[in-house]
Amino acid sequence: MDGAAPPTDHYNPAQGRLRILATTDLHMQLLGYDYFADRPDHTLGLVNLAATIARLRDAPDITTILCDNGDLIQGTPLADFLADTLHPNDTHPMIAALNLLIYDAMTLGNHDFDFGLGFLRQALRGAQFPIVSANIHVPEGDALAQPFAILKRDVRCNDGHSRPIRIGITGFGPPQIADWDYSSHDGLVATDDIVGAAERIVPKIKAAGADIIIALCHSGIGAVTPTARMENAAVPLAAVPGIDVIVAGHTHDRFPDAERPVTAGVDPVKGTLHGKPTVLASSFGKALGVIDLDLGWQPKGWTIKAHTVRLERPAPQSTANGPLQDQLGELVQRAHDETLRQMRQPIAQTSDPIHSYFATVAPDLPQQLLAKAMQDTAKRGLAANVTATMPLLAATAPFRFGGRSGLGQFISIPPGPITLHDAAAIFPFADRLVAVRRTGLELMDWLERAASYYNQITPDTSGQSLNNPLYAGYHCDTISDLHYEIDLTQPARFDAHGKCIRPHATRINALCWNGHPVAATDQFVVATTSFRAQGGGGFVPVPEDDVLYRSKRKMRAVLVDYLTQLKTIDISVTPNWRFAPNPGATATFESAVEAAQHLPANIALIGPTRTGLSRYQIRF
Repeated sequence: MDGAAPPTDHYNPAQGRLRILATTDLHMQLLGYDYFADRPDHTLGLVNLAATIARLRDAPDITTILCDNGDLIQGTPLADFLADTLHPNDTHPMIAALNLLIYDAMTLGNHDFDFGLGFLRQALRGAQFPIVSANIHVPEGDALAQPFAILKRDVRCNDGHSRPIRIGITGFGPPQIADWDYSSHDGLVATDDIVGAAERIVPKIKAAGADIIIALCHSGIGAVTPTARMENAAVPLAAVPGIDVIVAGHTHDRFPDAERPVTAGVDPVKGTLHGKPTVLASSFGKALGVIDLDLGWQPKGWTIKAHTVRLERPAPQSTANGPLQDQLGELVQRAHDETLRQMRQPIAQTSDPIHSYFATVAPDLPQQLLAKAMQDTAKRGLAANVTATMPLLAATAPFRFGGRSGLGQFISIPPGPITLHDAAAIFPFADRLVAVRRTGLELMDWLERAASYYNQITPDTSGQSLNNPLYAGYHCDTISDLHYEIDLTQPARFDAHGKCIRPHATRINALCWNGHPVAATDQFVVATTSFRAQGGGGFVPVPEDDVLYRSKRKMRAVLVDYLTQLKTIDISVTPNWRFAPNPGATATFESAVEAAQHLPANIALIGPTRTGLSRYQIRF
């Protein structure tokens, strides 16, 4: 500071600027490498954001803090390798990277718990910055995070004086962390409702002297009305008095986003929730969130006068490494090389191409292979009397199909060897297999929830948009061995966040198993993921009494074992579902340019888009 500041006129306060930089859902994307396609990708990774971070932080006359919003250490084969091999005394490379880039704080995401509490504690131990969470608790042992932190900084004002500011920063994660993949933390994690926790912690942060409060919210932009323990609670969180800035995450969305529809409390152009600046920086390091605050100072404290919110893409020059990028690369290069060596090992062969270009518009071979692997493992784990009395199905969802994941994020396996990285592309997460009992009525509801991914399609109208942009495609489940139609002339039963808004709306027609209509009281066993069984993605949680089997093995290991046993994949796609006929109507969607080489009879290429994808048209 320059010493005591002179009195400031009440009507002409001194002004300064504060910049908040934020990453979210990095998912162990450090080097800018697509481990699932086995190729460099300079649109991904913290290393490719490093130059942008440095440029924005070094701008003159603005005070900058840098935060991460969770889901940091899981999500790639490199993450899995480190979870198996990291020495207890070594700093986790991702934490070391945040130290090197001088992060100021971080919070925890749900996937940070996937490798267990012991590994998470080990990973966080080397952090040189506060880890904050107000709604995640570990009743036994050392705390994983502190409820909030006060960052003391100086702000250079336009009158030439620097003045102190106390920045309160807290964090929140989905309450479902306590439920999802329960076996990874053995029930030793407790969580509170996000909004309730915020209402309790904000007065304490104010009492500690905070001038402004930033909420690192590993939760998405969902409904405006709070409900108990809601997963995506960023909008009602922003309505909590005393919170000034929201950093959102979890859903891999972009915000601000001019293509996002305006909803109650949400301004996607200005980047505000309830008028408060909010940023959600996609995922995997594809963007950096930037919030610039214009501050006014008076003797009674600081006020926010104006703000701007934007997303910054990796700087083009970051593809040529400088000293900072080299240092980041050195943190993980040996583990990266060993990961690639392992992931390139062949485990099977395929005689035909396997791809996910149309994973949400037609039956999808990668999902059907995964379903067969799940059924095979569940059958061996279940009691014989269970499989003898109830049909065994499998529920799967697509993951690499473009959509929010963006350009290049597709499965594309040419005829020839199938490797470990191909299996990881089909299922990239650390969930475990669960088998649950469901009735025909519950299966209908499950599929109705999945079908909310699509817009309602008007008959005899061309060029309509097929997909609901608010709905995550990785929640567009299909259920193997059931045959059904999706009637898109009907409205969706659920909204994009899983709330039932039209209880009597029906899109799923002609639901059959083995040629017979499925009755409401029919009973089935469904192999699914621990995430989905616990209600992940806005689906109905399965009661504990209906959980018939929990595998100790993770889903990817289940898939690898199955493919290895098959040796040669010569399975064709089973056409178990389709859109109901709607003559005269067409809809459009985006997929990879390469998808044009695999067009089904009812899909036609329209042409390229500005994003590098291609637009396609489907006839009903």
